[in-house]
Amino acid sequence: MSTPLLSIGIIFKNEIRCLERCLKSLQPLRDALPCEVVMADTGATDGSRAVAERYADILFDFPWVNDFSAARNAVMERCSGKWYMTIDCDEWVGADIQGFVTFLTAQHEFDFGGVIIRNYNTLELEAGGSYADFLGVRLLRLSTGMRYEGAIHEHWPYEGDLKTLLISGAIFHHDGYVFQDTAKEKEKQKRNMKLLQEQLGRDPNNLIILTQCIESGDNMPEQEDYLRRAMAGVDEKWRQWELFGPPIYRYAVRYAISKQRPELEEWIDKAAALFPESIFVRVEIAYFAFGVAWNKDDYAGAICWGERYLQGVADYEAGRFNRGDILASSLNKTDVHSKLSVATVLASGYLHENQPEKCLQLMESLNGSEMNAKQVGDCVRNLCNVHSHYSADTAPLLLRLWEEIGRPRPTQEQADQRRAKFLQVGAEMFEGAFIRREEAAEDVIRHAYAAFLPLGGKCELGIAAEMLPVEDSSALETLLGGVDRLENLPAHALYHALTCGVRFPLQGRPLTIERMDILIAGIAREKGELLDLVKRVVETDIPENGQALGWARGLCMAALKICPWKEIDAETGMLLTRAFVKEEEAYLPLCYAQEALTGENLFLLPPLHRFGVYCVQAFRALDAGDAAGYLRLLREGLTICESAKAMVEFLAENTEALKNPSEELNAMAEQIRTMLERFSPNDPAVAALKQSEAYQRVAHLIEGAAPPVVGGLSQ
Repeated sequence: MSTPLLSIGIIFKNEIRCLERCLKSLQPLRDALPCEVVMADTGATDGSRAVAERYADILFDFPWVNDFSAARNAVMERCSGKWYMTIDCDEWVGADIQGFVTFLTAQHEFDFGGVIIRNYNTLELEAGGSYADFLGVRLLRLSTGMRYEGAIHEHWPYEGDLKTLLISGAIFHHDGYVFQDTAKEKEKQKRNMKLLQEQLGRDPNNLIILTQCIESGDNMPEQEDYLRRAMAGVDEKWRQWELFGPPIYRYAVRYAISKQRPELEEWIDKAAALFPESIFVRVEIAYFAFGVAWNKDDYAGAICWGERYLQGVADYEAGRFNRGDILASSLNKTDVHSKLSVATVLASGYLHENQPEKCLQLMESLNGSEMNAKQVGDCVRNLCNVHSHYSADTAPLLLRLWEEIGRPRPTQEQADQRRAKFLQVGAEMFEGAFIRREEAAEDVIRHAYAAFLPLGGKCELGIAAEMLPVEDSSALETLLGGVDRLENLPAHALYHALTCGVRFPLQGRPLTIERMDILIAGIAREKGELLDLVKRVVETDIPENGQALGWARGLCMAALKICPWKEIDAETGMLLTRAFVKEEEAYLPLCYAQEALTGENLFLLPPLHRFGVYCVQAFRALDAGDAAGYLRLLREGLTICESAKAMVEFLAENTEALKNPSEELNAMAEQIRTMLERFSPNDPAVAALKQSEAYQRVAHLIEGAAPPVVGGLSQ
């Protein structure tokens, strides 16, 4: 092998999960330049050693001495290249290596090379995952003779002006945080903190060590003490305060938010005053300050910070910042999801401040295929607000958003989640109560639901928007027939079609009971609309076919379940009950054999249908003038369907025939009451009297109208 231009150093122990990925990612660099790979095994027992043997040019054992610098320096001692590069096992080199080649083959004065270390927090990794970046000084000209310092968070010495060139396009991807083992991480935290505290004891005014204590001490009681000591050090201008001050204040702001510290806004303002040009202030602190202002309904303040954040991210991505800033710590909130979270909410802020043009301009810059479901929902609300309050044309943006969110990026599952959110939020604009509020509002110039008209024929919201202005039943039936998934159609649009006379379910498009119940549940969210449809069951004949009966059954069952029987007026309650009885009279004989509708077999029926059998018989008795039989049958039905208790109590209190008995019945009741007073309640004669036909006719006048309750259950 010729003298290498680049020596690549790796220390490893048990890294079987990721070691080969790391080593494979180095191959393009090894193909492009003379390289050697030098690896130290610090005690692997999981098969990592065998993987290393297939790739390493030099492989040796290094007994672990609880000191990362010692292990890395042992690797450097065995390297012979002009340049040295270190990489961790849970990292891998990005596909673009041209920056490395240019840096390593060019003549320049730099002794250090920096790469972006991209720490992922989610499994999506390079396919749109959440991440934090920091500048890692990973390349060193070996002729400097420099070696690592620090038992933990090892680094080459930060002495003098560190002349580092950020290598263009150079990224080390890192997923170690995604696959952390909680127990091992706590053990690692304890180990790291012990080493750092020992170092801090020897050098208490070292901002490097204090920053590392803050980072490693996350969620530990002493973290706040480290933060306050570090901020005091920045105020007192300890060594390298300008380099470490911005990330220290970033951590302080993050901590104040999580712990609800009263100094939050003070620290934000101080960071902005001390380090206005730091990328940490322009990105991370701006991100947090945006949220603080938004939560206070300070929309002008939120706009200021939100714009500053987006410009900061744009400058970071374009390299328009001091590269040395991210030598001290990792920079978060530059990932696409953080950017979209701010942008979609900022667009809402523009609307709060009556700036629709800025809202639309910002939204034109966003890509729906990069969004998560919440961000899609924010965009839909923004577009609907613009449409309903301003004359701007939202159609192009809405069409583009619909197309983009359906692209399978990063996965089809996430695309499905985005479209589901689009439909869910869009459906809110079709709710009857929302439409009525719009009609009463002076600043609404057109209905928000009309924003979806460009999607006619493309999705259920577009068809619903076409349906609402139409009242012709034939036209509505045609539009309804074009809906692929009725459960995605806003419930108010279906309600509108039904009130305009559309017969449902549509002929030739039968529905299962389960799908009917889903559709009815949507309508039931607005009780008034459901009750209106149930009234139609009473007012019209139920067609003798299973689909129509199934639909009537679903409407009536849903109405009974949501009915507030203790609050509803007598007329409406009786109407609902009559609808239920009418539906049960038609439905039960069609769906159940006569044998199943008898007393001993009723247990085979669902609870409300069991009660329905008695309810039908009770109202037949009532209509025949037998009020006592009516009440008796309701009581019997209650014994096998306890959930109907509130309904039976309502009927007992609101049935006119029970309130105004004839003089003949009153006289009979008084006569029987007098007879009962002559006997002990346990006398056999009392039991015999209560079994008589005469007693049954007036029992409700003697015992009271409400069903008797024993032990908490209706009897």
